[in-house]
Amino acid sequence: MCLKGMKGNTIWFAEKQIIFNEKIAEIVEFEKCVVIRNKYSNENPTNNLVAFDFDGNKLWEIDDIIKPLAPQTIVSIGKKDCKCISIITFTGLNLFIEVETGKIMDKKITK
Repeated sequence: MCLKGMKGNTIWFAEKQIIFNEKIAEIVEFEKCVVIRNKYSNENPTNNLVAFDFDGNKLWEIDDIIKPLAPQTIVSIGKKDCKCISIITFTGLNLFIEVETGKIMDKKITK
């Protein structure tokens, strides 16, 4: 693992520093990557979830995965197992995503 640290809206990997527009709300680490949920604001309510490998290369962002749907703000994330993350959107959509590929493994409505 080469995640060196984070503070506010910045995260450091082995050779890269990544600065987000919004503060980092949560980081979930996996064997080969991390998933980062940023706080959201009225100016930028969507696209607040992104996955990076430990070299700081972007693997995917939530807009890539749920693009056909109306914009979705991610309000909760959790590690489902060693390969998948569970995310819940503001509108109640619960997705299980394979973290390395961004592939949707399952989806449910929670509201």
